[in-house]
Amino acid sequence: MGWPIAHSLSPVLQNAAIKEAGLDYVYISLPVPPEKLKEAVAGLKAMNFAGWNVTIPHKQAIMAELDEVAEDARIIGAVNTVVNREGHLTGYNTDHIGFMQPLTAEGFEPEGKEVTLLGAGGAARAVIWGLLHAKVRRITLGVRNPQKAEKLAKEFSAYGDIPVLHWED
Repeated sequence: MGWPIAHSLSPVLQNAAIKEAGLDYVYISLPVPPEKLKEAVAGLKAMNFAGWNVTIPHKQAIMAELDEVAEDARIIGAVNTVVNREGHLTGYNTDHIGFMQPLTAEGFEPEGKEVTLLGAGGAARAVIWGLLHAKVRRITLGVRNPQKAEKLAKEFSAYGDIPVLHWED
């Protein structure tokens, strides 16, 4: 679910994975303009969709349409996956897992480490949460826009030490 979404390769990739796993599901694009989000969610719920992914511009707005938002998604401030269990819609954010899993699979042990993250854009929220959840000691944000990044660092300050540096300094 997103807007615009016609360019997305997700249906091709996801349907190949679904077929390989032998599941009886299909993954389709759901082009939903922002002003139709509420109706779209109600329709998917009424049609008993098992779940769906959420992308821009709906990742924040969809939270108000759900029955429950998982703690990780609430902390990150965005939902990218909705699961429908008998009409009860729960929003999740799996981006932090998708970031951390390959690192730990390659032997990276984040606990107690200092990390530098370049940039504080949309994906940074999930990356920061993944690193904090994995108990890094400090995350230094190297950014072009320190004022924007300071706001982000403050939002996560209850969970860890996040200094901000202008990368030209």
